[in-house]
Amino acid sequence: MKLLGQKLNRRFFLSLLSLSATATILPSKVFGLSDYRRDKNIPKEYIQNRDRPGFFIRSANPFMGVDANDWGLSIRGMVANPVALGYEDLFGFKVVSQVSRLKCVECWSATAKWEGFHFQELVDRVKPDPQAKYVYFQSADSYYESYALEELLRPRVLMVMRMNGQPLSKDHGFPLRLIAPFKYGYKNVKYITSIEFTDSRKRNYWANNGPYSVDGTIQPGIDHPLDFNKKPLPINGGEVFHPFDKRPS
Repeated sequence: MKLLGQKLNRRFFLSLLSLSATATILPSKVFGLSDYRRDKNIPKEYIQNRDRPGFFIRSANPFMGVDANDWGLSIRGMVANPVALGYEDLFGFKVVSQVSRLKCVECWSATAKWEGFHFQELVDRVKPDPQAKYVYFQSADSYYESYALEELLRPRVLMVMRMNGQPLSKDHGFPLRLIAPFKYGYKNVKYITSIEFTDSRKRNYWANNGPYSVDGTIQPGIDHPLDFNKKPLPINGGEVFHPFDKRPS
């Protein structure tokens, strides 16, 4: 884990986003990119499931993505100081970086460098009631997820704004996503718009609409890392590390 000595440069960040938007608008063949859409009936510009080499894209509810100018983050519930944050407000938090692997229940995983801030920054801002033991997230694509508050305060959990040295793309959760490396990918909620502190645990999208548990902690089994030619490798459960991964310092 590494603390960065300065806040994110917003002007540089937005300039890279502009380039990313241009790449989305222009035909893919200009950039030599393939489509990888799983469902060709969904328009290309929509975020949806794509098996892109290196890091697959998963979306439960295909949608157009988030416009930073229209986005806001509501933090409410059992807190002393409910707040509504705009995109620019995110740049005021202390920036942290880490390299960690996202593990999907589909059996693949992929590693990335993530940059963002700790959930403790939000806790300090809103001051939850001592009885608020759980946190409920909602997203711009109608996704929702829940956590025990103590899980979100672990040092390897990040509220992410950048991925692999670039602004977080719309496919991977722009403008704000969660990375909890010890949880399966479906717990790592993207496009976050609302955070609610509660005294009881709410369910999550895939517990209501599929076979997955509310807890979502990675279990022992087999992983097919996308950055190792999908060679089957055993995992012990919890945060996934492979022999070719760099361990956190």
